[in-house]
Amino acid sequence: MAYHVASSILKNVRTFLAASVVSLLPQSPNLFRSLKCWSMVLAGAKIGAKTKIWSGVYTDSFDQLVIGDDVTIGKNVILIASGGVSIGNRSMIGHGSQIISEGHIIPPNRGPMRFSGPDPAPVIIENDVWVAAHVVILPGVRVGQGAVVAAGAVVTKDVPPFAVVGGVPARTIRVRT
Repeated sequence: MAYHVASSILKNVRTFLAASVVSLLPQSPNLFRSLKCWSMVLAGAKIGAKTKIWSGVYTDSFDQLVIGDDVTIGKNVILIASGGVSIGNRSMIGHGSQIISEGHIIPPNRGPMRFSGPDPAPVIIENDVWVAAHVVILPGVRVGQGAVVAAGAVVTKDVPPFAVVGGVPARTIRVRT
């Protein structure tokens, strides 16, 4: 029991320190980028080579976060990774976007929502995806390879490979050829 409590406290301290480093360090020079990635890995995230993380990025549950190679995550991005977030190689996440992998269960009766509990569902962003600025991606969504999500879109359903989507809720505008 004491080991479990100490382990939990240590994990919370690591998560707090990593979140502080990632959020507060400025974008450049390259040293700060490396420190951000290193602190996230130390807290349990899996991050590929040549990944760039801008300032103001917030995440929770680092151990549920997987980021591929050569990924760029813009300023003030929120990654709620408690349900699992995976970002593929060479993908770009625009400034102010939110990737949310956990919601709340809506109970069938009229009980208090506060006690409804979490409803985690992984978000998967495949390789070579561009998520433009201020996009919201909700739990359980898969964004297919080569897709483009237009600025301000709210993605509630899976996005096919090479689709260009936009709007609230996001819908397919065209397919890249």
